[in-house]
Amino acid sequence: MARVLFACGASPEYMRNQTIIRGLRRHHDVRCLASSHQSYPLRFMSVMPRVLFARGGFDVYFAGFLGQPIAPLFRLRFARPVILDAFISVYDTLCLDRRSFRPGSVVGRVARWLDSSSMSWAAAVLTDTRQQADFLSKEFAIPRSKFVSIPVGVNEDLFYPRVDGVHDAIRVLYYSTFLPLHGAHIVIEAAKLLRDRREIQFTLIGRGPERACVEAKAREYGLTNCTFIDWVPLETLPSYIENADVFLGGHFSADNDKARRVVPGKVFQALAMAKPVVVGDCPASREWFTHRSNGYVVSMGDEKSLADGIRELGGSRRLRNRIGRAGRDLYEQHFSESTISLSLRRCVEMVLG
Repeated sequence: MARVLFACGASPEYMRNQTIIRGLRRHHDVRCLASSHQSYPLRFMSVMPRVLFARGGFDVYFAGFLGQPIAPLFRLRFARPVILDAFISVYDTLCLDRRSFRPGSVVGRVARWLDSSSMSWAAAVLTDTRQQADFLSKEFAIPRSKFVSIPVGVNEDLFYPRVDGVHDAIRVLYYSTFLPLHGAHIVIEAAKLLRDRREIQFTLIGRGPERACVEAKAREYGLTNCTFIDWVPLETLPSYIENADVFLGGHFSADNDKARRVVPGKVFQALAMAKPVVVGDCPASREWFTHRSNGYVVSMGDEKSLADGIRELGGSRRLRNRIGRAGRDLYEQHFSESTISLSLRRCVEMVLG
């Protein structure tokens, strides 16, 4: 049993970190250095000194989600293999996805250096999809052989199939942090197209950059089929998914390159709970989903395609149940905690040589 020191810049409660930590602990002795503070700077102020002064004696050092600043410290301090979870690229997020900074700006150059150096120094680099691994390998000139794809997964103590009853309304659930790549504006436009189908009701959960604009559009259109909820705790989220007839996974934005490379984490939550999930048609989702079989695939950036899909799913309980069951089978085969933990075990064994 290998001894693993795990440290991350994001909260340990974040789903990606939960999945990795729980998966590692199935086969290894794991110690975690993390902070649950809501502020990123304060989290790093808490974690970095503990990393800097951590004792050695571990076989593998694991820099979890947002671990780019941590991986170099591991490499400099300990003569043992480092694994980096490049679940997000700092440079891609700040400069290409959200476009908060220009690539040539000081922040852009520092972000690129963090990604490039941490991936270069790591013995293995984790991503959630093969498409993301292809992108990072090409963008930062990192050997493709270094990359290992580990799906986001879920906490199976929270997300599992439940018995659902029959409802009068067709309840459509969408939640996100309302970032541009999510395509929440497509959801509200689809709700507008379905405004005359009074039995179809939307619940939109979350806060983020585009929330105000999306909610303003709903008011402008006079939509009575949409309910907005600011946020719910992770522990409460399964009850909302349980009560949904149709789960909108996404991504739905058509003008965001990253949206085509990744599968949203919430998709795995719906699969784990055997709910019919609607996904955007892109290379990342095409790897796993077959239309009307284990998922309902719609064109990205196309509110009519999304509305048509919701209408068809809403009109056929049989179709919903079939897709939900097939989605659960897909989850058990490729995305379960046991499958992910085995992949992590192989990754640790690989870097230990």
